[in-house]
Amino acid sequence: MTTPPLRLLQNAMQAYTWRLKGLASNVANLDTPGYNRLSVEFEGQLQRARRAGDADQVGARLVEDGRAPLLEDELMEIADTQMRTQLATRALHEHFSLIRSGITGRSS
Repeated sequence: MTTPPLRLLQNAMQAYTWRLKGLASNVANLDTPGYNRLSVEFEGQLQRARRAGDADQVGARLVEDGRAPLLEDELMEIADTQMRTQLATRALHEHFSLIRSGITGRSS
């Protein structure tokens, strides 16, 4: 059974995976003429969905944002995405620890 919080965490991890792939593409194409940087829209959609009361159904969207990538911006975005991934990973660990405690009757 997939709970709404678990579904949200799954969507977040998918968004961060796509974002890291897009960032890797951006860095690889820094000197490519005409290349438009890739980005992933997730957090804005999440905020709108939370206001509407349906946050577990939000998904990520890969988009071209119409500007050339800059190395400094891409590196900052990579660091930010790593921190967000770590936070989501910890939340997933907590989620499954609670389930394990409920099944076994003891904490890990």
